[in-house]
Amino acid sequence: GIAQEGLLPMLKDARRYNIPPTLRGLVNNDMRQTAAVMFELNKEDKDAGVQIDPTLFSEYHITVVPALVVTCPGYHDVIRGSLPLKQALEKVAESGDCAATAKQILEAGK
Repeated sequence: GIAQEGLLPMLKDARRYNIPPTLRGLVNNDMRQTAAVMFELNKEDKDAGVQIDPTLFSEYHITVVPALVVTCPGYHDVIRGSLPLKQALEKVAESGDCAATAKQILEAGK
């Protein structure tokens, strides 16, 4: 998992690049706890939001978070680890199968 303090900057970054932050599931499998965490995050950043979609984690074989997935027709790139989004996107833009997509995302986030 990711510590709550580390989450806000990531969510801000994701918004900047228009990337939907996605959780695999609920905090401790508990809707109330998940809502409480989101409530706390929203006190600090009213636009903080996430989606929950476990299918994406299986589809892209993500077992370690954080991870960034960049998709393009027929391909996807996964960058794992706590890199700032900009650096992760730059890595994909340099050598990924979806380099063109990563470049567009970087441009749009400027």
